[in-house]
Amino acid sequence: MIKKNIKKIFNLFGLDIIKKKNFVQLEELLKKNLQKNPVIFDVGANNGQTIEKYSKIFENPTIHSFEPNRDSFEKTKSKFLKKKNIFVNNLGLGEKKEEKEFNITAKSSNSSFLNINPNTKWLRKRSEQHNTSMKGYVVEKKMVQIDTLDNYVSENQIHKIDLLKIDTQGYEDKVLKGSLETIKKNKIGIILTEIMFDDVYDKYFSFSDLEQFLIPWNFRMVGIELSNNNLFTGLVFFADVMYFNKNIYKI
Repeated sequence: MIKKNIKKIFNLFGLDIIKKKNFVQLEELLKKNLQKNPVIFDVGANNGQTIEKYSKIFENPTIHSFEPNRDSFEKTKSKFLKKKNIFVNNLGLGEKKEEKEFNITAKSSNSSFLNINPNTKWLRKRSEQHNTSMKGYVVEKKMVQIDTLDNYVSENQIHKIDLLKIDTQGYEDKVLKGSLETIKKNKIGIILTEIMFDDVYDKYFSFSDLEQFLIPWNFRMVGIELSNNNLFTGLVFFADVMYFNKNIYKI
């Protein structure tokens, strides 16, 4: 009954709660609103999983991917060498152009510019899964290059981004701040980003932070996917949230 009431409240605001197993609904939302050859920015590409997924969903997408971890970049690059419409960059995106220390973890998708909080349930479990100690879960720290999305768009003469996907393990706010000029010019149609509510890293980008940043630029949340129902169950509590630009989509 409580779950039904919560869902009704979200529905009043035109929102929907989508469970992990029903993520296809978010994909259907993208299919309905994007053309067959969209321009996609994949920020936090890891080993190219997102590129593979969107290459199947869309007929001929142009994808610009960004991954600061050299090993993950090389794996991604080797997968798509023959794809002329896929551009793989060994680069992180952030608030400004700089060189910054990057924490590379035993599970590469957990790597982040943020420090991992010690002695958490999450770290204990992940360390066990990868046969290492909690102190050894960060296997290496490397200095990597960061640029802004605004600079990349300008230098490569990109006129629009149909979908901006951000999965940067707590660094999402920096990516968005470095995209502000592109956002102001209405060059981004849809933003799909991760929000973490747990204490995995030494800071997190909250839902209220995201709303305060995007709402003034006419973005509206249209879908949310929760990994867990609450902070007390499961290993980690995060969500993927999708925003549409109201100047492009009449919602």
